Amino acid sequence: MTVSHFRKLLAGALIFLCGPRLLFAQTANSRLFEVRATQTWLGTRVDLLAQHESIQACKQAFYEAFHEMARLEKLLSAELPASEMSQVNQKAGRMPVKVSHETLRLINRFIGYSQKFNGLFGVANRSQEALWGAHGEKNFVTAEYLQSVAVLPPADYTAIIIDERDTTVAFSHKSMQLVLDYIVRGYAIDRAAVILKQQGIKNFLINAGGDIYAAGHRDLNKKWRVGIQHPRHPQALMASFELSDGAVATNGDYENSSAGKEGSDGQLYPAFFAHRSSAPAPPCQSVSVLATSAEEAEAWAAYLFAIGFEAYKKITSPSMPAALFVDAGGKIHWEAIWEKNYQLKFLD
Repeated sequence: MTVSHFRKLLAGALIFLCGPRLLFAQTANSRLFEVRATQTWLGTRVDLLAQHESIQACKQAFYEAFHEMARLEKLLSAELPASEMSQVNQKAGRMPVKVSHETLRLINRFIGYSQKFNGLFGVANRSQEALWGAHGEKNFVTAEYLQSVAVLPPADYTAIIIDERDTTVAFSHKSMQLVLDYIVRGYAIDRAAVILKQQGIKNFLINAGGDIYAAGHRDLNKKWRVGIQHPRHPQALMASFELSDGAVATNGDYENSSAGKEGSDGQLYPAFFAHRSSAPAPPCQSVSVLATSAEEAEAWAAYLFAIGFEAYKKITSPSMPAALFVDAGGKIHWEAIWEKNYQLKFLD
């Protein structure tokens, strides 16, 4: 969107709807309005943008979508002491915690991702979390953390004990805690998309800190055009592509909603490495992944960022998604499908 076009959109009235900012303006198609709302969720800016003939219908749909994301935050955020996820972590190694079927399903999906991805994300050692400063207490990775990965017990999904009949979750070690940041964000985006569709909104885009789900079209037969952030120039876009009825997630070593940090050794470490039993230097600057759902895109982006482009080339799984890498040296790697199906364009 150009600056001039965005200013035209702002010509409409400014409305406040239960917290989120709502903007709307008539589009080139006189039958439709473009409606936008913004709210903060889990410390991340979430933008909803839709094309619809009824502003009121969009207002109601946006309200329901944000309400659903707020519900999931209360249920799954590890930052809220009363959430089910926090209760599981607080009672790790001591007693099982009864959780909802929804939380149990999410944890089971997490275990499935961990098994598929060789356990490369999601479970942390509590001592490593403290050294990492995952909650903003430190702004860099300490030398103690880098040393700790060699001596602390490994943290992986096998420490999770699930009782399906009683819907309880427990940890076999009290030093462990479950970190589902990536798939919780993806799941919340997907749930918001379901709500919008149930409310009759067919053409919309959800942007949660740069991770996006798009449905339908932006205008007439034009798909939504999405930008990819440059990993070394936060205010600049590296490329753009078309997206419709699908999701894209990006994982990088730069500062974002996942709070990557600089190590005492001068190396950039993303938050992802706080949740591993080892902390090698990231093999790439960023990776963007296309998938049918935001949850799947988030999970794959976290995994592919951890293994890098060279390892990605060796994977022959039929379920492998399309990915765009910026390797450690700044070279960009992508597949032909990005240009053929998504009209990828690199920006100057």
